[in-house]
Amino acid sequence: MHIAFVTPESPYGADGCGIAAYLRAIIPAIANAGHRITVLSKADEERKFATESRRVTVYHFRLPSLHWQVAKIPHLRNLLTLPLRQVEWSRAFYRRLARVATNTKVDVIESTEIGSLFLHRIAPLVVRLHGSERIFREHAQVPLNLSVRWNDALESRACDRATAITSPSEFHAKEMTQRHGWPADRVRVIPNAISQCVFDASLSFERNGKNERIVLYAGRLAPVKGIETLLEAARLVLANDPSIRFVLAGPWQMPRSPESYGLKETNGIRWIGAQNHEQLIDWYKRASMLVAPSNYETFGLSAIEGMAFGLPVVATDAGAFPEILPGTQLVSRNDPKALADAIRSTAERSTPSRTNRQHIFARYSPATIAAQSLELYERVTRAGQ
Repeated sequence: MHIAFVTPESPYGADGCGIAAYLRAIIPAIANAGHRITVLSKADEERKFATESRRVTVYHFRLPSLHWQVAKIPHLRNLLTLPLRQVEWSRAFYRRLARVATNTKVDVIESTEIGSLFLHRIAPLVVRLHGSERIFREHAQVPLNLSVRWNDALESRACDRATAITSPSEFHAKEMTQRHGWPADRVRVIPNAISQCVFDASLSFERNGKNERIVLYAGRLAPVKGIETLLEAARLVLANDPSIRFVLAGPWQMPRSPESYGLKETNGIRWIGAQNHEQLIDWYKRASMLVAPSNYETFGLSAIEGMAFGLPVVATDAGAFPEILPGTQLVSRNDPKALADAIRSTAERSTPSRTNRQHIFARYSPATIAAQSLELYERVTRAGQ
């Protein structure tokens, strides 16, 4: 098969979170299974290149940005920004992929909710749900406006045009099915995978109890991720035990600057920015626990990766966490004291995670998730013939 992945976040770029992390994990495994892959992705510069032993062709290109100009106009900012982005990015992705398809047949396309309005005209479309802006804002208690509501309607239309829809968790699949009134079997659950380099490193690593007293957060820093709750919890912990350090790894997407939140290494809380896989592996090895304070979570890959390295995980009861972290004691979201108490208790025990690592390796390996995806691609391809 020739599979096209259309994404606003490149798996071959600097940001290793979210969509990019999911694709970076499964693309090599799908290529290893003998399939041809084309990736079309938003980037800061125009570039075409081959990777994965030349089995994957990547097109990086600039997407139109009229919506950014509109966002600067007070009366239009809350009305048109997001729906305009959806339309102009959808047109750009469609035109680029149509150009590819004139030279070689595309058998199936996988895209996110963003930028997928017209892709079904080229080949059977699989929409991979990664979480809508409306839901993120609702759980972060950020007010909705017409721009968000209209964008949500356009994303729903893109899903209606798809041959199939996938989600990383039962929780998210059920939530989206109920929200849109879809049939119960409309959404196929295919979990996110651990990337191969993280997977290989975790297989060969054994925790020896000599780790640094580091509480690690890995993921994008955004309001929906409970970052303000984490920062308040960190201050409560550090007031009693200044020997603990908090390290926050990921791209900054908070409404104010890091300095305004008091992020300084000297006070025990350090933001280190986006990390590549090799850097993140090093932090997984150095840390003594992983914290996941989300207000909402469609999956929570960093928690799975942390457990693969034997890290105990302190997480909230948000979204998919009860599903993917069975047996883990979860705390209430938006509760800094409960989170701080759980971190202190875990730090005092200082024992490796009791999670069955072999279960993690079997369920979330790239080969396992790629096989599930390929089975679906073959089905939708047959349906489109």
